[in-house]
Order: sequence, then structure tokens, then C-alpha cells
Amino acid sequence: MIPNRHDAIAWDPDAGALCRISRETEAPQGHDLLVEVAAVSLNPVDLKVRGFTPADAPPRVLGFDAVGKVLACGPEAQGFAPGDRVWYAGAAHRAGANAQLHHVDARITAHAPASLSDADAAALPLTALTAWEGLFERLGYAPLSAEAQQPLLMINGAGGVGSMVLQLARASSIAVTATASRAESQAWCRDLGAGEVLAHGALADMPDAAFPRIFCAHDTSDYMAAMGRLIAPQGRICAIVGARGPLDLLPLFQKSASFSWEYMFTRPLFGTDDIARQGAILAEVARLADAGAIRTTRTRTLAGLTCETFAEAHEIVASGSMIGKLVVTF
Repeated sequence: MIPNRHDAIAWDPDAGALCRISRETEAPQGHDLLVEVAAVSLNPVDLKVRGFTPADAPPRVLGFDAVGKVLACGPEAQGFAPGDRVWYAGAAHRAGANAQLHHVDARITAHAPASLSDADAAALPLTALTAWEGLFERLGYAPLSAEAQQPLLMINGAGGVGSMVLQLARASSIAVTATASRAESQAWCRDLGAGEVLAHGALADMPDAAFPRIFCAHDTSDYMAAMGRLIAPQGRICAIVGARGPLDLLPLFQKSASFSWEYMFTRPLFGTDDIARQGAILAEVARLADAGAIRTTRTRTLAGLTCETFAEAHEIVASGSMIGKLVVTF
């Protein structure tokens, strides 16, 4: 039975705080599914969206990664039925998943991996999509290749995205050098497949043109100069963190090296012709999880659809000290 109303946790920019709101439950339209959410995970983008919300805007429900049960399907939604257990990363321009019920486009959704609990599965969709698109669509690696591929420098290997890059790289025969500063972060990177782990500051000691591919999951502005020096001729750089100002790409010119952005929300935001590609990627990631080729990156769990729970979760993510992902279960 679908309730007439449901609760959500929203960011109130006027009050500068999280609040609990009640919303009318609407039937799914078009390609949408109506999902009863069981678990979500926190990402740095949650804090960025919170910061970008105008002070005079109404409260906004945050949250992207989610696992839950389909309650109803829109008339154009295909591949799903009520009762299906699904996972997804959502869309940046729509209401978020920190709610009892959530609407999501079926085309960016997949059946959740049967081998993972709701909490373990919720940690993966956004970072898995970012890692997959960055590695295989921006940097040009062959997915799941059995033959050795060009080595990769992974900047910030212990974060959510880095943790998925390392696992997908291992499954695709890509040797990775990762950066991580703390001993526990370095051990995490090695456990997920990094062949070499360096402190962030050690990049200054690496020789010029040392890497044919670089994936940057940290501050792009801070690392641009180092990446311009370290990238090999005809190499490729992919970054996922927006810059604070113009980037100096001139060092890439004589190397004929390329720079690309990876923004996981591009396909749903612009309704691209290949929007369903994200659902297909998540289906492949679910298959890899069920085959034991990748594992959850959940390292911390909180419980409860409450303002207090999400305030604590936001503080933890904002600290910048997380290894892996934080999940909230309802």
C-alpha cells in the first residue's frame, strides 16, 4: 500500500540547518519509479549542493545513492515491477533520496546486487558510476580486460571514488599507483588493488611524464600543475572535482595530452540519448559484486531518518577524514 504522505530530511538554507518535512506522495509519471528507500549513502556532493542552495530557496531534500523496493512504476518505465529491489545514484536536479519514498528515472536504475545488504549496496552507485565513466569513457581503458593496460596514477585512492577506481582497475588489468597520506588510508588502497601507494606530497619527487593516465579525485586546482608535469606525451587526465578558477592547460599542449571532466550527473541532467547507459553500468557493477570481483566500500553506518542522524553524517563527511563511504539505514 502506498501512503498518501511521507517524510524526508531536507536542508533549510534560511535556517542553515536540516529539517524534517512531510510531503504528499505522487504517483510516478513517465519513466519514473516510486521507491521505498531502505538505505542511502553520503557523498561530498551532498555538502556542495547544500552550499549552493540560495538562502531564499525552500527546503531541499538531499541525497543521491539509494537502495530500496519499487512500489509503483510510471507508464514509460521498463524493466522493473513492484517489489523489485533496486539501486541508483539519482539526479542532481531532482529531489534527493533522504526520504521514505523517492522518485527516480528507471533508465538510471538497476536491480541491486543480491549478495550485498541494503547498507553495503547503498555505498556504491554514485562512486561506481563515476569510476566507470572516468576510467572507461574518459580515460579510454578497456572494461574488464584480461590483458595488461597502461598504468594509472589515482590521486586520492582512499576516498569513495578512488576506492571504486582501484577495484575496477584491478578487474581490468590496470596497474595503479595511488596517493594516500595516513597509514590506514594507504593500507586500504593496497587492499583494494593499488600496486604502489604514495603520500600526496611524494608526487613532487616523481619523474616528469611518469604516467600515461591520471585520475584525479581530489582538488583539481591544487593538483593541476603536478598533473601537467607528470602526464606522459599523448596521455589523458580525468578530474572529478570542479576548479576554483581557470586551469592552466598550457603544459599539456606540447605533449598532445588531453584533459576531461567526469560529472556523473551529466546524463540525467541533460537527458542525453544514452541516459540508459547508467542503468546498464549499474547492472554490470551488480554482476561484478555478486561474482565477488568488487566489494562494498561502506566503512561506517548510522541509522534513522532523523535530522540528528543526517547532521552527524554531514559533519563526518565534511571532516575530510573518511576512508570509503558512510551509509544511513532507515
